[in-house]
Amino acid sequence: MIGEILRLNNKKVASHNDPSTIIVKQVDLNRMEMDVNYIRTGILLLVVGLAGCGKASRDPAVLARVNGKDILQSDIDRQFQLRTQTMPQKPTGDAASILKLDILREVIVEEIMLQKAEALKLKPTDDEVEAELTTLRGNATPEEFQKTIQERGWKEEELRSEIRKNLTIQKLMENQLRPKMQVSPEEVGRYYAENKDRFYVQELEYHIGQIAVSANPDLPVVNLRKDKAKNAQEASQKIQMLASRLQAGEDFEQLAREYSEDPQTAPQGGDMGFHPVSAFDQLAPPMKEALMRMKVGDVSQVIQVADGYMIFKLTGRREPGQLSLEVPEVNQAIRQELEAQKQQLLSTAYSENLRNEAQVENFLVSDLVAGVSKGN
Repeated sequence: MIGEILRLNNKKVASHNDPSTIIVKQVDLNRMEMDVNYIRTGILLLVVGLAGCGKASRDPAVLARVNGKDILQSDIDRQFQLRTQTMPQKPTGDAASILKLDILREVIVEEIMLQKAEALKLKPTDDEVEAELTTLRGNATPEEFQKTIQERGWKEEELRSEIRKNLTIQKLMENQLRPKMQVSPEEVGRYYAENKDRFYVQELEYHIGQIAVSANPDLPVVNLRKDKAKNAQEASQKIQMLASRLQAGEDFEQLAREYSEDPQTAPQGGDMGFHPVSAFDQLAPPMKEALMRMKVGDVSQVIQVADGYMIFKLTGRREPGQLSLEVPEVNQAIRQELEAQKQQLLSTAYSENLRNEAQVENFLVSDLVAGVSKGN
């Protein structure tokens, strides 16, 4: 879609969105290609990095212990199964070991954070968990949802438990870090002065909004109504309905939030940001012609694209030249950039500090290192 093409040419300062759900964690398949020497070196480094690995007595079924709480082999095996469920070729040997080490390290950090949240009496309500589950379900029927999660190796109760853990950690981070993430006007001004060239407009730019409808039934649904066309006929009917409502005077941004099927822009009311006019050269002629003819405030007719339909709105133009700090989107972009940097720094430092304070025993690391030593 146009969003994917234009996003590559967007000259705005990059913003970072705080992801709110991480349910099925992905594995970088390239890491499975590491050679044995690198894997062994990584294992040895992990020993140094994990504080508190001791020689306490243990049950062979226990892979680690966090402040006296056991992390079981069965838990790591289950996570390993979930992560490799859809892989055409599952990792074996050293590749499987390094993946299990990664999983265990994540579970250790997760457990430390969950224990801290429990100490602070921070936890999501049942309603919050159900709301998140409903969001994940989208407009799928209960039967379709069950089939999807089963194909990925999940049970609904496992998914609900994972959601609860994620929301708990989010609440912990919000509680502990949000007050420290505030960005002052002085910080914004200093960033602008040091990066002024990033806010120089080289050529005419258009601020565009979109409503997209796709005939592809597999696209994720993020609009407020969880509304998705499942085939070409439904897509055609839906876009005509939206065009009629726009002609009747309904708000473009609100309709985009409620009905647009572009997962990147629907939550923002269809806002695609500013794009240089030269980017339009990459578009199909009907798209380019429609956009170039529009005046600020205009809404286009329905435009058919390869996988569906689109309606555009021209919300603004930006002439070449230096943008001042008083321009709202400049100030907002800088603030978002600085907040994202602070969030990343504080989150990493906070989790590392919690781990330093925790009593952690990683028996899997010890076993692997012992095996490496015997092999040498």
